[in-house]
Amino acid sequence: MIDLTPHTRYLELFPCPVQISNIPDHKDIRKTLLPAVDLIHSSTPNSRPNDWACALYTTIENNNELHMLPEFLDLSQIIAGELIQFAKYVGVYLPNNNVFIKNMWINLFEKNCSTDVHVHPNSLFSGIYILKAPKGSAKIVFDSPAAEKMISVPVTESNEYNIENIAYHPTEGQLMIFNSNLRHRDLLHTLDDSKITLNFTAVI
Repeated sequence: MIDLTPHTRYLELFPCPVQISNIPDHKDIRKTLLPAVDLIHSSTPNSRPNDWACALYTTIENNNELHMLPEFLDLSQIIAGELIQFAKYVGVYLPNNNVFIKNMWINLFEKNCSTDVHVHPNSLFSGIYILKAPKGSAKIVFDSPAAEKMISVPVTESNEYNIENIAYHPTEGQLMIFNSNLRHRDLLHTLDDSKITLNFTAVI
């Protein structure tokens, strides 16, 4: 048998980039935004869509322009800058050298809350800012684009070619940005203390 190893190469096609930034002054951001989130939570009804099987408090449909509020301005400016960096990293042309936050909303996970697997249509980028995450908070999971088509088979070693998803431990002050077509979800939150994320979509 001919050994073609010297004449063989592997192409890594269609990677799914996720940008993760740790905001240095996240404690100041938390101090400012937690009271604002509490006020919104107490005055805004839950707008969780009826077709969601999961349970959580969210303002995704009835209060999703938080980036326009004065309390959220500093964070929104940080996110806008990081969106530009992500766009440049993935090679997206920015006609006005800018990326605009389209929507921003609250996801509040109390005990036994989660989110279903989902994407964010009608946007280019999506992101998650971890405002509050007690130790042991529910992980954020990103699914492989091929996960639904993959046949589960035994593997000799888990690697980037055969894993179906990757789970991240949320860390307060962490900002995650990714393409809006990347499927993601939050696992079941099992703590008595809540996890709070600010989620957003962006366009150019």
